[in-house]
Amino acid sequence: MFTLPNGKITASQLLFPVSLLAFVIFIMLAFQVTQLVHDRSMLHQVYNNQTKAIEEAQRVQAQLNALAMGTQKLSLKGDKNAEAIISRMKQMGITVNMPPGTAPAAAPDAAPVGSAPAVPAAPAK
Repeated sequence: MFTLPNGKITASQLLFPVSLLAFVIFIMLAFQVTQLVHDRSMLHQVYNNQTKAIEEAQRVQAQLNALAMGTQKLSLKGDKNAEAIISRMKQMGITVNMPPGTAPAAAPDAAPVGSAPAVPAAPAK
């Protein structure tokens, strides 16, 4: 760096470095804001896509429940194939939750339709 004969730095000498620093900070902040806006729009898009998938999964689950309840009703009426399906479902740990008043209550330890079989808890030490 250079020195002046009197050893003092004037305001005009500081103007360029300070303005350059301010410009660089402004550009950096502008870039960050544009990145944040872009990321926010991408997050909204992903959220909307997941919402559609969740709605589809709930619709399929409702269809599965209706099919399972129909099979349960058939087995209660004496259909041998439906009884075989229901017994196989019980072996896998799946029970059909019928609306109140249509069938006997399910066992309290049975899992609802579409859920994985329960895993026994590990013994306490």
